[in-house]
Amino acid sequence: MFFKDIVGQDSAVQKLRDAIDNNRLPHALMITGPEGTCGLALAWAAAQYILCQHKHDGEACGVCPECIQASKLGHPDLHWVYPLINKGGSGKDASTSEDFLPEWREAISQNPYINLSQWIKAQGSDENKQAHIFVSEAGNIIKTLSTKPYESDYRILILWLPEKLNEDAANKLLKIIEEPYEKTYFLLVSHNPDQIIGTIQSRVQRLQLAPIDYLGNFVQPGIQIPDEEDRLYFFEKFCSMMRLSYARKLYDMKKWSEEMSGLGRERQKSFLQYAQNLIRENYVMNLHQPELNYMKPDEEAFSSRFSRFVNAKNVEGIMHELEVAETDVTQNVSSKMIFFDLSLKLIMLLKAGSQT
Repeated sequence: MFFKDIVGQDSAVQKLRDAIDNNRLPHALMITGPEGTCGLALAWAAAQYILCQHKHDGEACGVCPECIQASKLGHPDLHWVYPLINKGGSGKDASTSEDFLPEWREAISQNPYINLSQWIKAQGSDENKQAHIFVSEAGNIIKTLSTKPYESDYRILILWLPEKLNEDAANKLLKIIEEPYEKTYFLLVSHNPDQIIGTIQSRVQRLQLAPIDYLGNFVQPGIQIPDEEDRLYFFEKFCSMMRLSYARKLYDMKKWSEEMSGLGRERQKSFLQYAQNLIRENYVMNLHQPELNYMKPDEEAFSSRFSRFVNAKNVEGIMHELEVAETDVTQNVSSKMIFFDLSLKLIMLLKAGSQT
């Protein structure tokens, strides 16, 4: 992975490159940005740049042994940690990233912009389960980083989604993050840094990414960007939700809610975030400034008719209910109840928006 492969983050790339070139890279750096931005790819590019033997013109050479191994996720001094669905025991016997390294290499090689839902699928796990980073992983990290580097002068650990550290794991890592071994770098990549315990937040420096979509357009910060397959599915379900609620078809609303409850919780959250973004786009469409809209053609065609129902009378209420539903999903409230209750509340909110 090269810096030149990072899309739409010229400022962040330059800051990171300058820090490495001038030996000012903090020992613990957290790259933060909404899901869909290139935090993981940027961490990977930075790691390869650090390890490269012949970097030049602000880029890794791509041909030295270190570059070749880093590009294939096989460098012995580049370590990866990521959330897992536990398939081991409990405590120190729980699953660690090493148990899923072949799946991880394949998944990230195919999609450096991978999101958590896609990664859970790649693990062959039930989407309804929650992924975590367990205390067994923390012990493995400390053991791994206590050894000397194998081939490089540096050891680098990329920790994807530190917000998924369970409390015991987070507390166990505090000391090594604050006082790492010499020439050891932690590159943390977070989509929700405020969910990380404060003692870790205080021990890292942040590099904030600009939110972009896959076409290079800026989008609302904090909104997850689904891949095209999920986007098409979410768009269909969004249209159904709004049409059924507007028409007050309670029986069909109940069936819709049951279908949504069958999705894994990560996909449910992704749908609700997608819905928030599309509501925003419909509200902006009413401002008659097309340069502020970033919808796909099918979304724009639907919104040309639907946007008049999203206005100052109800937009805050709709966004609030979508945010509440997302929070409830995170807290493992009954999915059927969450989505049926949401569709019921939309009946009154859409009615309020249709009144002139």
